[in-house]
Amino acid sequence: MSDTILITGASSGLGLLAARELARQGRDLVLGCRNEAKAAQAADSIRAAAPDARVEVAIMDTSSIRSVHEAAARIADSAATPLAGIVCNAGIQIVDGVQSSADGYEMTFATNHLGHFHLVEQLRGALTPQARIIAVASEVHQGPAKSFGFPAPRWDDPARLADPATQPSGSGGRGGRIRYATSKLANIYYIYELARRLAGSGVTANAFDPGLMPETGLARDYPSVVRQGYQVLTPLLTKLPGAATAARSAADLAWLATSPDVAGVSGKYYSGRREHASSRESYDTARAAELWQVSEQLVRKALG
Repeated sequence: MSDTILITGASSGLGLLAARELARQGRDLVLGCRNEAKAAQAADSIRAAAPDARVEVAIMDTSSIRSVHEAAARIADSAATPLAGIVCNAGIQIVDGVQSSADGYEMTFATNHLGHFHLVEQLRGALTPQARIIAVASEVHQGPAKSFGFPAPRWDDPARLADPATQPSGSGGRGGRIRYATSKLANIYYIYELARRLAGSGVTANAFDPGLMPETGLARDYPSVVRQGYQVLTPLLTKLPGAATAARSAADLAWLATSPDVAGVSGKYYSGRREHASSRESYDTARAAELWQVSEQLVRKALG
């Protein structure tokens, strides 16, 4: 049976470190990456750490439905299938105004949720009977009290969340942080609804919170003075309660993707290696079902 796992956003940060950990465990990999040169470098670094691992690259931009659609078709027809897992890790946080994807959707929602929604749907027929689907979420969906003051998500009709014209811009990047938190709430709604739809199939779906990871590149779009301050404070931030090194979070993510300890577990939210309660609003099944329905409509529209 195939041991191949697809990881998006695998050219750097959490995705790359998790891929290396999985390769060291003997898993074969498909790296879903936007930048071809960075993807090749990542693949080479993984092969250097685990020479026996088979590492393939699938160029895809999760903000573009067409890009995801074409990449998924190539993966489904490749020797990488059947897949033992899909880790939906790629994500962005935009603070410099509201941006639009190639399909005309709000960029954060498109990248962090919609592209992954379509990727999994396209590859469900290429999964092993006990495959695992994981979406990298975040405690920022819980609101400021549980996310170091990060603004709370602002849920809306999913069609409006996908519309750049209706999304908050705000000053000082606050609008971008709200959009990011909302996209992480969407990740959890999606996983819970997917788990319900997969019930009895053997395939599982779970959400993963990597914790506060100051070492990752999510701050790359912040103003230079903020980035510099962030870099200076990183050694201190990693010592805060709830903070985690990228390496530890990557090991936890690899554990969730492969460990027999969580075989058959589905529809859960993990912080590290501990099952954890997500926010109260994240259990709203009507919202989750609506998000699924609207996501299907948005994908159809993008594909013409």
